[in-house]
Amino acid sequence: MKYFLCFLWAALLMTSCFDTRLNDAEEKRQQRIRDSIRTDSIETRRNTPDTTFAIYKRIAFCDTTFVVVFDRVKMLSGKEAAEYAQRHKRFDNTDKIIVNQSTTLETLRIAKDTPILLIDQDSDSVRYKNYKPAEIADNLPKEDLIQIVILHRSIVYLKQMP
Repeated sequence: MKYFLCFLWAALLMTSCFDTRLNDAEEKRQQRIRDSIRTDSIETRRNTPDTTFAIYKRIAFCDTTFVVVFDRVKMLSGKEAAEYAQRHKRFDNTDKIIVNQSTTLETLRIAKDTPILLIDQDSDSVRYKNYKPAEIADNLPKEDLIQIVILHRSIVYLKQMP
């Protein structure tokens, strides 16, 4: 009987060790799944182009690349614009209102071969003309509304809005 109790005690002790190892393996598997989902979401976010409206501030030539300084904005229209105008006592134009998204300016480089479309000043109708980064400063006035597409912390598309 004494040996039987010792054998039962050893079997229970070993069972608890094996059970713990199985639970650890399951926890590690669940953690790997959570990590892979997080990594995939970060990769997707980094590789998804960010299309945004911005107010153009200036362009500079820095470290052999052109950088654009801009202020992100969002456009309100309809009911949102009317509510914003009423809250801030702006009664002049309530169809479309441009609002700052943040108080900080952003500086991003322009990728090579970026299509830069600016409004052709010579024509009466709204027509766009392709420009090079060096020509933006001369043809795009400050505080003008632009649409940009950002990918990998670089501007890959820039368009002046009418």
